[in-house]
Amino acid sequence: MGNYVNMEGVEAIMTDPLESPSTSTSRIESGMEGMRVDPSIFDQAMESLAIHADRPQKRPFDDLRDAGPPADPPSFPQHRMQRGRRADVCVCNPETRDVGRAKNVLFCVGDGAGEEAIYNVSRAYWPVPAKKTMKTIMGHVEICHVLTRKIRSKKDCYESDSDDSHDDDSFEDDEIMFDLTSDLVAIKVCYTQRMSRYRNRHAENPLTEVSAMQVIGKDHPNVVGCLEVLFDGANLNVVLPYYGGGDLFEQLTDPQHRVSQRDPGIPEAQARFWFRQLINGVAHLQAKGVSHRDISPENVMLDGTTLVIIDMGMCIQIPYSHANGTTETADRANGTDRRLIKPQGTCGKNPYMSPEIFLNKDPFDGHAVDIWTLGTILFCMLTGNTSYQIPHPTDAQFYWMTEGLPNLLDQWGVVLSPEGQDLLKRILTVDPRERSTLEEIQNHPWMQNVDVPLDMAPDWR
Repeated sequence: MGNYVNMEGVEAIMTDPLESPSTSTSRIESGMEGMRVDPSIFDQAMESLAIHADRPQKRPFDDLRDAGPPADPPSFPQHRMQRGRRADVCVCNPETRDVGRAKNVLFCVGDGAGEEAIYNVSRAYWPVPAKKTMKTIMGHVEICHVLTRKIRSKKDCYESDSDDSHDDDSFEDDEIMFDLTSDLVAIKVCYTQRMSRYRNRHAENPLTEVSAMQVIGKDHPNVVGCLEVLFDGANLNVVLPYYGGGDLFEQLTDPQHRVSQRDPGIPEAQARFWFRQLINGVAHLQAKGVSHRDISPENVMLDGTTLVIIDMGMCIQIPYSHANGTTETADRANGTDRRLIKPQGTCGKNPYMSPEIFLNKDPFDGHAVDIWTLGTILFCMLTGNTSYQIPHPTDAQFYWMTEGLPNLLDQWGVVLSPEGQDLLKRILTVDPRERSTLEEIQNHPWMQNVDVPLDMAPDWR
């Protein structure tokens, strides 16, 4: 979570995309004369934005241009957080009736202060002792047991036991006790010193992420929600749901999950099952007026048969014309017509980044940049191969993905339905004006076919 892939200084010699997936990641061509492409093709596609008015068929992109001049993203509302604290507490396992001391337990103290604050705590989080933390840019992520406040005393915990071996003088009989539950959460711990060091120097901002999640809400099954935000005096602790299936990147890169070496991708019906949930998650973000800007397989978690988009650290609000009719812009809740966004810098992971974000020269559509990333993820799922290294035609694989997809698939021996190929081509369109919108994707013939859930697919698990 939160990993930022820095692809600066990409080698001038790229991996040949026309090799098989099994060899394309292991061999570097010493020369690609036969694969070299004319970068002017890319420039022409981007320059075509200036002549949209001459095109007879109006596209949704034109409405953004007509709504008013490009604008900066509106600021997210002020984040909301509560006071937190870490301490050692007494924990009882209801199943075994064992009692022990849990260390470094996090809980909310609200407006309380001092030792008595714990008496008002109903829920706490205990880092799983045997689970290693995962490093992030701003700190780490820890998996925690959920503890609930025990109403009974320590003595009551043993009331049916005649064995005196439970007695432990290290606990007071009236000490506050918590019950261990089977629930888990993931806590994103952001170090305040590191947050200060990276302020205005990195695209990821934990406070913006908190604000974004609070705008997005926590009720959509395909977008991560924020359960609690606790500041313990040293760190910002963002409590999130725990997803036990790992991320999509792990699933795509694990050879055990391939149906066969001959067909390394996910079968289309199963890929559509996951892709439909991705679409639903992005539709929710769009409805809230938010552009994610960093959707990638690493930022997509799996939990049983549910897919969840996570990591809102690079989210921005999309500007809208203000409802008061002035030249001001507003967020989705207070606006009318969606606007283009002024360049905000290059951010995200290069293999999934849209070409307009990579170039960072022209105003962009906050919806279209997320749609592009969905196309790269669908490409990876269907082909079993990785994406390009940089979204520019000097990267040979990017060129063939956007200008010669049928030839690329043929050389790799990847067989896709005509509908699947057509959808990929429409999403991976360099010109954002011509790129498929979310509604067009939802209505595409490929999306009308039957899904196969994970549990119904014995060859993919």
